[in-house]
Amino acid sequence: MYFSNVVAALLLMSSASAFNSTSIVDEQKIVVAGDSWGTVLAGGSALGISYLERALRGHSCPSNVQNIAIPGTTATEWSDPDGNYLSTLVKAASGADHVWITLMGNDALEQMPSCARTGKSSSECGDQLYDDMVDKMGQIVDAVHEANKDAKVVGMGYEMMFGGAGCGVIAADLFPQCWIGEEKSDQSSIRCFNTQVLRMQGVWDELASTRDFLTSINLLGLTQAADGDEEALIGQPNLDKLGPHWAWPDYEGCIHPGILPHSDAKLSAAEMLMEEMYNQYWSEAYSC
Repeated sequence: MYFSNVVAALLLMSSASAFNSTSIVDEQKIVVAGDSWGTVLAGGSALGISYLERALRGHSCPSNVQNIAIPGTTATEWSDPDGNYLSTLVKAASGADHVWITLMGNDALEQMPSCARTGKSSSECGDQLYDDMVDKMGQIVDAVHEANKDAKVVGMGYEMMFGGAGCGVIAADLFPQCWIGEEKSDQSSIRCFNTQVLRMQGVWDELASTRDFLTSINLLGLTQAADGDEEALIGQPNLDKLGPHWAWPDYEGCIHPGILPHSDAKLSAAEMLMEEMYNQYWSEAYSC
């Protein structure tokens, strides 16, 4: 089964030898920008290095990571041409080989509840977010490219989240139309919700389709598959379920991957995400 191969690879990564300083792969500079996903996955951990760096070192990839991500920030803030966020990003990107940007979640949290109160449907609000994010995220990645034509940019939508205890309340607040009124009777509340949240993956796909310096990777469904959901594959999530509770716990605010090992895979959701990011991006872009 495909997922068993993924788990085997993850277990090999977790037991890999320490970073080999004699690796023939040259060290490359990676800039991480955006919101709290960047700080959780690419910031320091109890082990002293980030989950991103652990995944890279597990494959003998030398790295120089500069993390400028700020929890709670939005694409609207990072795209402001007169703001400090964009100027900081442009400066950092000027000397980078890769720029990983993680944004849009806080824009959704800020915009979607108020959009719902105007009486618009979930799809109409999703359209509003999508159009705004294509514009704002496009400005950000284009500014990076303008600063450094050789830098590669990578991004991805957020995985299937909100499965922790009590986390459904946040999901219901984000797109309340999916839990009340006519839309609830038309389809399952969770499918309605997931359909709109996945639009953020669509933003990355749209931007990458017109920019050869940008790669959109798709990790959707990873933790569902790790939980044994036979309806989920990596890149093809089960829209009728939220992410599993162990992967998106309340202690991580319901929107960040868990850091405790899962009993079956013996790796945390954070480690799984970074290993799959290696599979889809770093293994080829970094050639290690």
